[in-house]
Amino acid sequence: LGTAAVTVMDKSVDMIAAIRRLAHFYKHESCGQCTPCREGTSWLETILERMEVGKADKREIPMLEEITRQIEGHTICALGDAAAWPVQGLIRRFKHVVDERIERPEAYDPAKSFQKSWSGDKFTNKNWVDQFGDGKAYVK
Repeated sequence: LGTAAVTVMDKSVDMIAAIRRLAHFYKHESCGQCTPCREGTSWLETILERMEVGKADKREIPMLEEITRQIEGHTICALGDAAAWPVQGLIRRFKHVVDERIERPEAYDPAKSFQKSWSGDKFTNKNWVDQFGDGKAYVK
């Protein structure tokens, strides 16, 4: 999905939302010095926000890819490339998901794909933490 870091997600993850969150991160982290990164990361996030809820036009998919090509390789640091690659991966590997979301926006259920953090359930993984956690646990 981007910078060669391994990210494991199961099939319940909304890939459009996941990449949109990455785009938000890169937009936030951009220093603003390079025009392609400063402007491009904002455009990536804006278009992905619309795609996530099905309010985009199918013609925006190639436009989104073109924006990534205008960012990639045209910035001072590697943040621009890192911002472009996840979006390129989304289009290359999950274009069918984007197409379906745009064609059937009523089928999108944000509650179904919302990634929750800690559930509040009682901690049950103490044995694993004791064995592999090097004493680093936030539970007493």
